[in-house]
Amino acid sequence: MVRINGDKVRKFRESLELTQLYLATAVGVTTDTISRWENRRYPTIKKENVLKLAEALEVSLEEILEDHETGLIEEEIKEERQETDESDENRLPKIFTIRPLLVLTLVCVVIISGAFWWSFFGHETINITAHRFLPPHAAPGLPFPVIISVETDHVGSLSLILRESLPQECTPIEADPAFTAIDEKTGDLKWIYQTDMQKITFCYLALINPGAGLGKELQFEGAVTVRKGRSTTTPIKGPNTLRLSPLHWADANGDEKIDDEEILTVYDELGKMKDINFGVEQIEDIWSGNGYRWDEKTKKFIVMP
Repeated sequence: MVRINGDKVRKFRESLELTQLYLATAVGVTTDTISRWENRRYPTIKKENVLKLAEALEVSLEEILEDHETGLIEEEIKEERQETDESDENRLPKIFTIRPLLVLTLVCVVIISGAFWWSFFGHETINITAHRFLPPHAAPGLPFPVIISVETDHVGSLSLILRESLPQECTPIEADPAFTAIDEKTGDLKWIYQTDMQKITFCYLALINPGAGLGKELQFEGAVTVRKGRSTTTPIKGPNTLRLSPLHWADANGDEKIDDEEILTVYDELGKMKDINFGVEQIEDIWSGNGYRWDEKTKKFIVMP
């Protein structure tokens, strides 16, 4: 067990503009635990947790320990060195002196410390890509899905932050995985996600304001940030424009029908999203029928028998 300085932890976290939720995800504890650490209600924590905490805050281990704790650690090292020196001096022939042995010990300490630091805090370049699947059009007053696929070459556990900025005409409804937060001022969608997979898929459903005018084009933008030694931010690529039109979002070619290729695309892209209701029943009805038409008065699609 190691004693940490909660004030220093809070200071470093706030200087990096990190939330307690992000820190909790990176360390593998709850936000309540992070709060207790910062408020000195849990001054002593496990060694493996303090290593993860220092890595997430991008500081050395000593920078978040209590001052007297650092002194104790240094004193323990000093005593161990003295005991080693005395023992070696008794065993070695008289031609050896304490000075060369001390130099050798210090060199070993430096090498081991350097390897330890690089193992936990060394910078790692992570290649990450993010692509958005966005329908070409959608109708006012009705929901539509958006899929964001994130891929990385990193092997092992990784924490990331995904941000998506919605147009003012859109209101988020649900997501898989669920939103971590929605900015009350900007309406931005935020996810903090920890995974050991190299490909992660995010999907959300948004509703267009019924009063939004037809023909208007809505712009989407977002980015993914990962932190592993150093921060890397990548913009989300792919389609970022959605046109308000009296057409169903699954009707990609806009012929007021849903053909075989279009319904297969829906199943390929959204088939695994069991927790999101993207209107598959109506899509199947349109596909099996003779198309659809838009009812401006009710803001609904009418399936043609």
